[in-house]
Amino acid sequence: MNSAIFHPEPYVDIQIKPVIKNNNLSAEVVWTYLTARKYEKAQSKLVAKLCGIDETLPKDSKIWLETYLHPTRIRKEEVKCWRIRSDLSIGNIELADDRDGQIQSKGDWICITEAKWFDDIHKNSRFPEIYQLSQMIEHALLLHSKNGKFPDNVYVTLITPQYFKDQLGKFSKRIYWEKFNDYKSDKKHLEKDLRLCPLPFLEYDVDTLISRIDALKLNWVTFEELLGLSNLVEDNIPGRYKVTRDTWEKIFTEMDSEELFLELMG
Repeated sequence: MNSAIFHPEPYVDIQIKPVIKNNNLSAEVVWTYLTARKYEKAQSKLVAKLCGIDETLPKDSKIWLETYLHPTRIRKEEVKCWRIRSDLSIGNIELADDRDGQIQSKGDWICITEAKWFDDIHKNSRFPEIYQLSQMIEHALLLHSKNGKFPDNVYVTLITPQYFKDQLGKFSKRIYWEKFNDYKSDKKHLEKDLRLCPLPFLEYDVDTLISRIDALKLNWVTFEELLGLSNLVEDNIPGRYKVTRDTWEKIFTEMDSEELFLELMG
């Protein structure tokens, strides 16, 4: 495990290496991992891209991959249908006590991301009127420190190919595009969605959650921007869309990351 990157122990061997060897170019997990590896020694640059402004990193800063956020609802219900895992997180973050790999905040700002490649945000399994984005925002807004302090600034950032952000093709429409723009245009849309979940809170209450909306900074960046690559997804007719490169090797070469490719192929 790289010291500047935290992820579950079998993550690379189980989720990254086989995907690269099988040349599955639509695996979001690999694109997110590439982002972490690109910025592991330049985390301030990653923060500037994800947050849209510069923020001061803690001395022991890490890039957190595939980590669950501290629960917001009672544990029994949270585990069944409400827990949320962030694809990549950065900022004032640490492991929560007695929570088996879950994270919580420890300072004045955090950044939580949701990365998508071809997939859309999903409906909650128990409450189909609730979508993944508002569920993640709830967890991010209530992510508190061990002494119960909330961060002043909570960045929640979508990461997708440009094809979906700018709706560049016939099949590029996504629910997350609609929800993101609703929330950005009028916070009342977000407040309405944050009030949908009827599950009992672990701590705090719905009024505390709603009062935290002003701390939210909602952003959207593309994998093209993060990785310095152009036009990663385009229309594919007949069909829907496709990745514009044929192999992972081409992608790593274009990123000047041939050594990383050899490492992951080993």
